[in-house]
Amino acid sequence: MIREPSESERTVVQAEASTLPGYEFLAVLKAGRFWALAFAFLLGVVALNGIITQIVPILMDRGMPLQTAARDLAVSGIAALVGRIASGWCVDRYHGPYVASVFFSLPMIGILLFATRAGEPWPLLGAMLCGVALGGEIDLMGFFVSRYFGLKAYGKIYGTMFGIFAGATGVGPFISGYSYDRWHSYLPAFVLYEVVLAITCVIFLPLGEYPFPAHHRSSQNQAVEEAAA
Repeated sequence: MIREPSESERTVVQAEASTLPGYEFLAVLKAGRFWALAFAFLLGVVALNGIITQIVPILMDRGMPLQTAARDLAVSGIAALVGRIASGWCVDRYHGPYVASVFFSLPMIGILLFATRAGEPWPLLGAMLCGVALGGEIDLMGFFVSRYFGLKAYGKIYGTMFGIFAGATGVGPFISGYSYDRWHSYLPAFVLYEVVLAITCVIFLPLGEYPFPAHHRSSQNQAVEEAAA
């Protein structure tokens, strides 16, 4: 199903690639904003994975049947799909750091619902809130890379940030399991995740305006197409 571009299409793409706006990869690695974003997403995935991967044992420990616990876990996956769509819709209309702060505030509410040990439907709602945030996190990462660092070295920058994010995916489940083994309770992990998510929200808020807003991309495309014509 894949076709090679025509000669004229190849000329346009090559001309566009040589003039893409953005920072060089090594310059970005020296920027505090890159590491702030990478750290925020790392903290976010630690907390979210620490809850979502443990939904079934958390609820079964409270005497809920396996079927109910599995249903809540499944709902978190559906909520993640909704979160991906919703996060994209929101950043098209509102300032991204504010959107990110709201999305990472949702699992703070979800964790509180788990911590209360209340019965259904509150764990189900908590799973939904955590799922929405997890679904939006990866989309927000790609969006922020394009807006704050441009497209010149987008693949390297996004790949590096995603690598940091992926490397932390197993930390949250370990923390949750350790909390239960050490104190026979998930509550210490819940408290830690609340703090971690609060720090994440605080990191996003002062990021500032985009150096590479969307109109830079559209005007660049138009200039290249006019030059090629």
